[in-house]
Amino acid sequence: MSVTQTFTGTICNQCNFKVAEVLVGCPSCGSESIQKVDLKQNGTIHSFTVVYVGFGHMATRAPYVLAIVQTEENVKLTTVIEGVTDFNAVKIGDKVRFKGTDEKIGPVFQY
Repeated sequence: MSVTQTFTGTICNQCNFKVAEVLVGCPSCGSESIQKVDLKQNGTIHSFTVVYVGFGHMATRAPYVLAIVQTEENVKLTTVIEGVTDFNAVKIGDKVRFKGTDEKIGPVFQY
C-alpha cells in the first residue's frame, strides 16, 4: 500500500450525500443518480478503540486501532489506523491521512 492523494467515494446528485464507498444508489435518499467522487486524504479521528484480539484476517494485525474517521468533506468511515506506536497516545481529534485501500478491509489511514 502506498500513500495516495485521494480515494474514491460516491456523491448523490439528488441530495449531495457523500459516502466513502462506491455504490449503485444513495444510502440517504435512495436515488440512483449518483457518481464517483475523489475524497481528500486528510481526516480526523472522531471515535476509536484499540483492538487487542483480532479475528479472521484481522488476527495478525492485533493490536490495532479501529476508528471512525471524518474526512475534510465531513464523510465518516470506519477504518484501521496504521503507524500507531503508542496506543495510549491516540486521542479523538488526532489528524490522520489516507494510506491506501486493503482489499479485505477497505480504506486504511495512517497516523
